[in-house]
Amino acid sequence: MPDYPFPLPLAPAAKRVFSELKPDLVHTQSPFMLSVLGARWARQYNVPLVATNHTLYTEYAHYAPIRPKSLTKRFLIDLIRWYYSGPDAVVVPSGPVAKMLRSYGIKNRMEVIKTGVDPIPPLTPEDREAARELRGVGPGDFLLLYVGRIAREKNLRMLLTAFKTVLTAHPQSKLVLVGGGPALAETKEYADGLQLGDKVEFMGMLPRNDIEPVYGAADAFAFPSTTETQGIAICEALSAGLPVVAVDAGGLPENLENGCDGFLTADDPAEFADRISFLIKSSDDRRQMSVRARQNALNFSIDRMVDEFESLYQSVINAADQTATAGAS
Repeated sequence: MPDYPFPLPLAPAAKRVFSELKPDLVHTQSPFMLSVLGARWARQYNVPLVATNHTLYTEYAHYAPIRPKSLTKRFLIDLIRWYYSGPDAVVVPSGPVAKMLRSYGIKNRMEVIKTGVDPIPPLTPEDREAARELRGVGPGDFLLLYVGRIAREKNLRMLLTAFKTVLTAHPQSKLVLVGGGPALAETKEYADGLQLGDKVEFMGMLPRNDIEPVYGAADAFAFPSTTETQGIAICEALSAGLPVVAVDAGGLPENLENGCDGFLTADDPAEFADRISFLIKSSDDRRQMSVRARQNALNFSIDRMVDEFESLYQSVINAADQTATAGAS
């Protein structure tokens, strides 16, 4: 898949480190390459195994060079079923992912643990004004933000179409997109075709320290993707106090309360534009949503995630110890 790093493990060296380390538990993060080796060694050395499924892999089948696409999807489903049927526990970031894995026939223990995020600190009024000026946004203007990959599965054409509608009623609005990806050129071309001009800015990929001021400058966050298992960018946006407009799909409804800290819409540019326009017109509601967004973001703290993983690890280790004791008696 373009723009995704895949580790190419040196198996003998990695196995030597594994045997020397003598881990109490192994936790893998995908059904590929190094994770497959880690799972094999865990079984070889009788070490408990936990595996996380982060991604709706079948939604990315179009990146594979195999045709037809249905064959790639079938292969991925078989691979996922085979791999995630083995661990002592499977971790997923949302309920819909758990439901998907169950539909594949995976029956072993499954836990929902949401990925934690570092909160985005608020800017001082002076820093916020300066950050907005850098984006060409005045005090009374509206700045809409998207952060994520620029790829077809992110549904950015729908967002741009919706924003075109927003501009007809609210010309003092601007959309900023942060991120890179395989569809950057074609997405820019699509924006040009809509004649959005300087009302849309593609900032490319930015380091964390440079992204934070952009979050702080924004008034709301847009997330049109329909393939998210959790939507970490949404969690970051909430921590920055940004009301979110997102498509009601995947794991996103678990992270966003419709009408409370943002809006969930159909995959429809007219409805998406309507919710953005509401936030532009209703500054009081937007401020209230901002407060609730920061409160909701506490559910995605790293401390909470660590506590949940520690509890799971201890439970899995204890169960393995009991099984070993029973087998020895």
